[in-house]
Amino acid sequence: MRTEAIRAELLTKAKTLRVLPTLSTVVDRVFEVLNDKNASFRELVDIVRYDQAISAKIISIANSAYYSRGVKIMSLQRAMIIIGLEELKYIVTCLVFLEGILRKLGLRDDDLMALWRHSVYVAFSSKVLSAHTLVEEPEKVFTLALVHDIGKVIMYMYLDDYRHLINGSNGNRKDLCAEERSRFGIDHQEIGYYMSMKWRFPSEFGKVIRYHHDNRPVGECEALLGIIRNADLFADFPDADLGMDGVILLREKERIDRETERITLLLGSAHEKE
Repeated sequence: MRTEAIRAELLTKAKTLRVLPTLSTVVDRVFEVLNDKNASFRELVDIVRYDQAISAKIISIANSAYYSRGVKIMSLQRAMIIIGLEELKYIVTCLVFLEGILRKLGLRDDDLMALWRHSVYVAFSSKVLSAHTLVEEPEKVFTLALVHDIGKVIMYMYLDDYRHLINGSNGNRKDLCAEERSRFGIDHQEIGYYMSMKWRFPSEFGKVIRYHHDNRPVGECEALLGIIRNADLFADFPDADLGMDGVILLREKERIDRETERITLLLGSAHEKE
């Protein structure tokens, strides 16, 4: 009975979690533009300029040591030109996820960083697989991978021992979702699916969020789901047998590590300059 009660409570939290209207609008438009391979620089500028927090962080990033050429950048458009369209797509996606969602929901700092780093690592790993296998657009795959574990947010927020469950499952190579269902009557996939519907994510995003740990076929999303599944496994267990995907990821591991660290430092420096 207690498991059923926990399940019901977590589902209620997922269904009623408040999202700021401005954030919902930004997320909708970011998904729309980033999933359009013909998206222009002007379209991305138009999304960002109405969000003061994200605009300020982009300007801070443009003035960081990685991009700065010694001239102070003061305008959003100039900052975005300095960073470049392709790089900007990933930075805006990460900013929306980290600053617009994770920080606003009030996760503990250590929980936030654990979820953030894992999500970014899976996102860059998925991007690498997408580019090598020519499955979907890398920007779309990156965005989906970044939010694939969104259901964990609810568990981190309302279950005091959830972080210990994750550490124990990974350390003992146990099935995390099976452990979640055993203790709470629900797993982060199902919770994430309800959140994806509430936040109006694209339908294929919802399917991948719902089944990224399961080995069941899901029709038209199967190739996309396979990328996210293997990138997710690789993030936790780099020595797992992932076939050719594993070979690709091991060969690119240094680059994935470097990109994950770089984006973490860039967004961290922007946060510190607030």
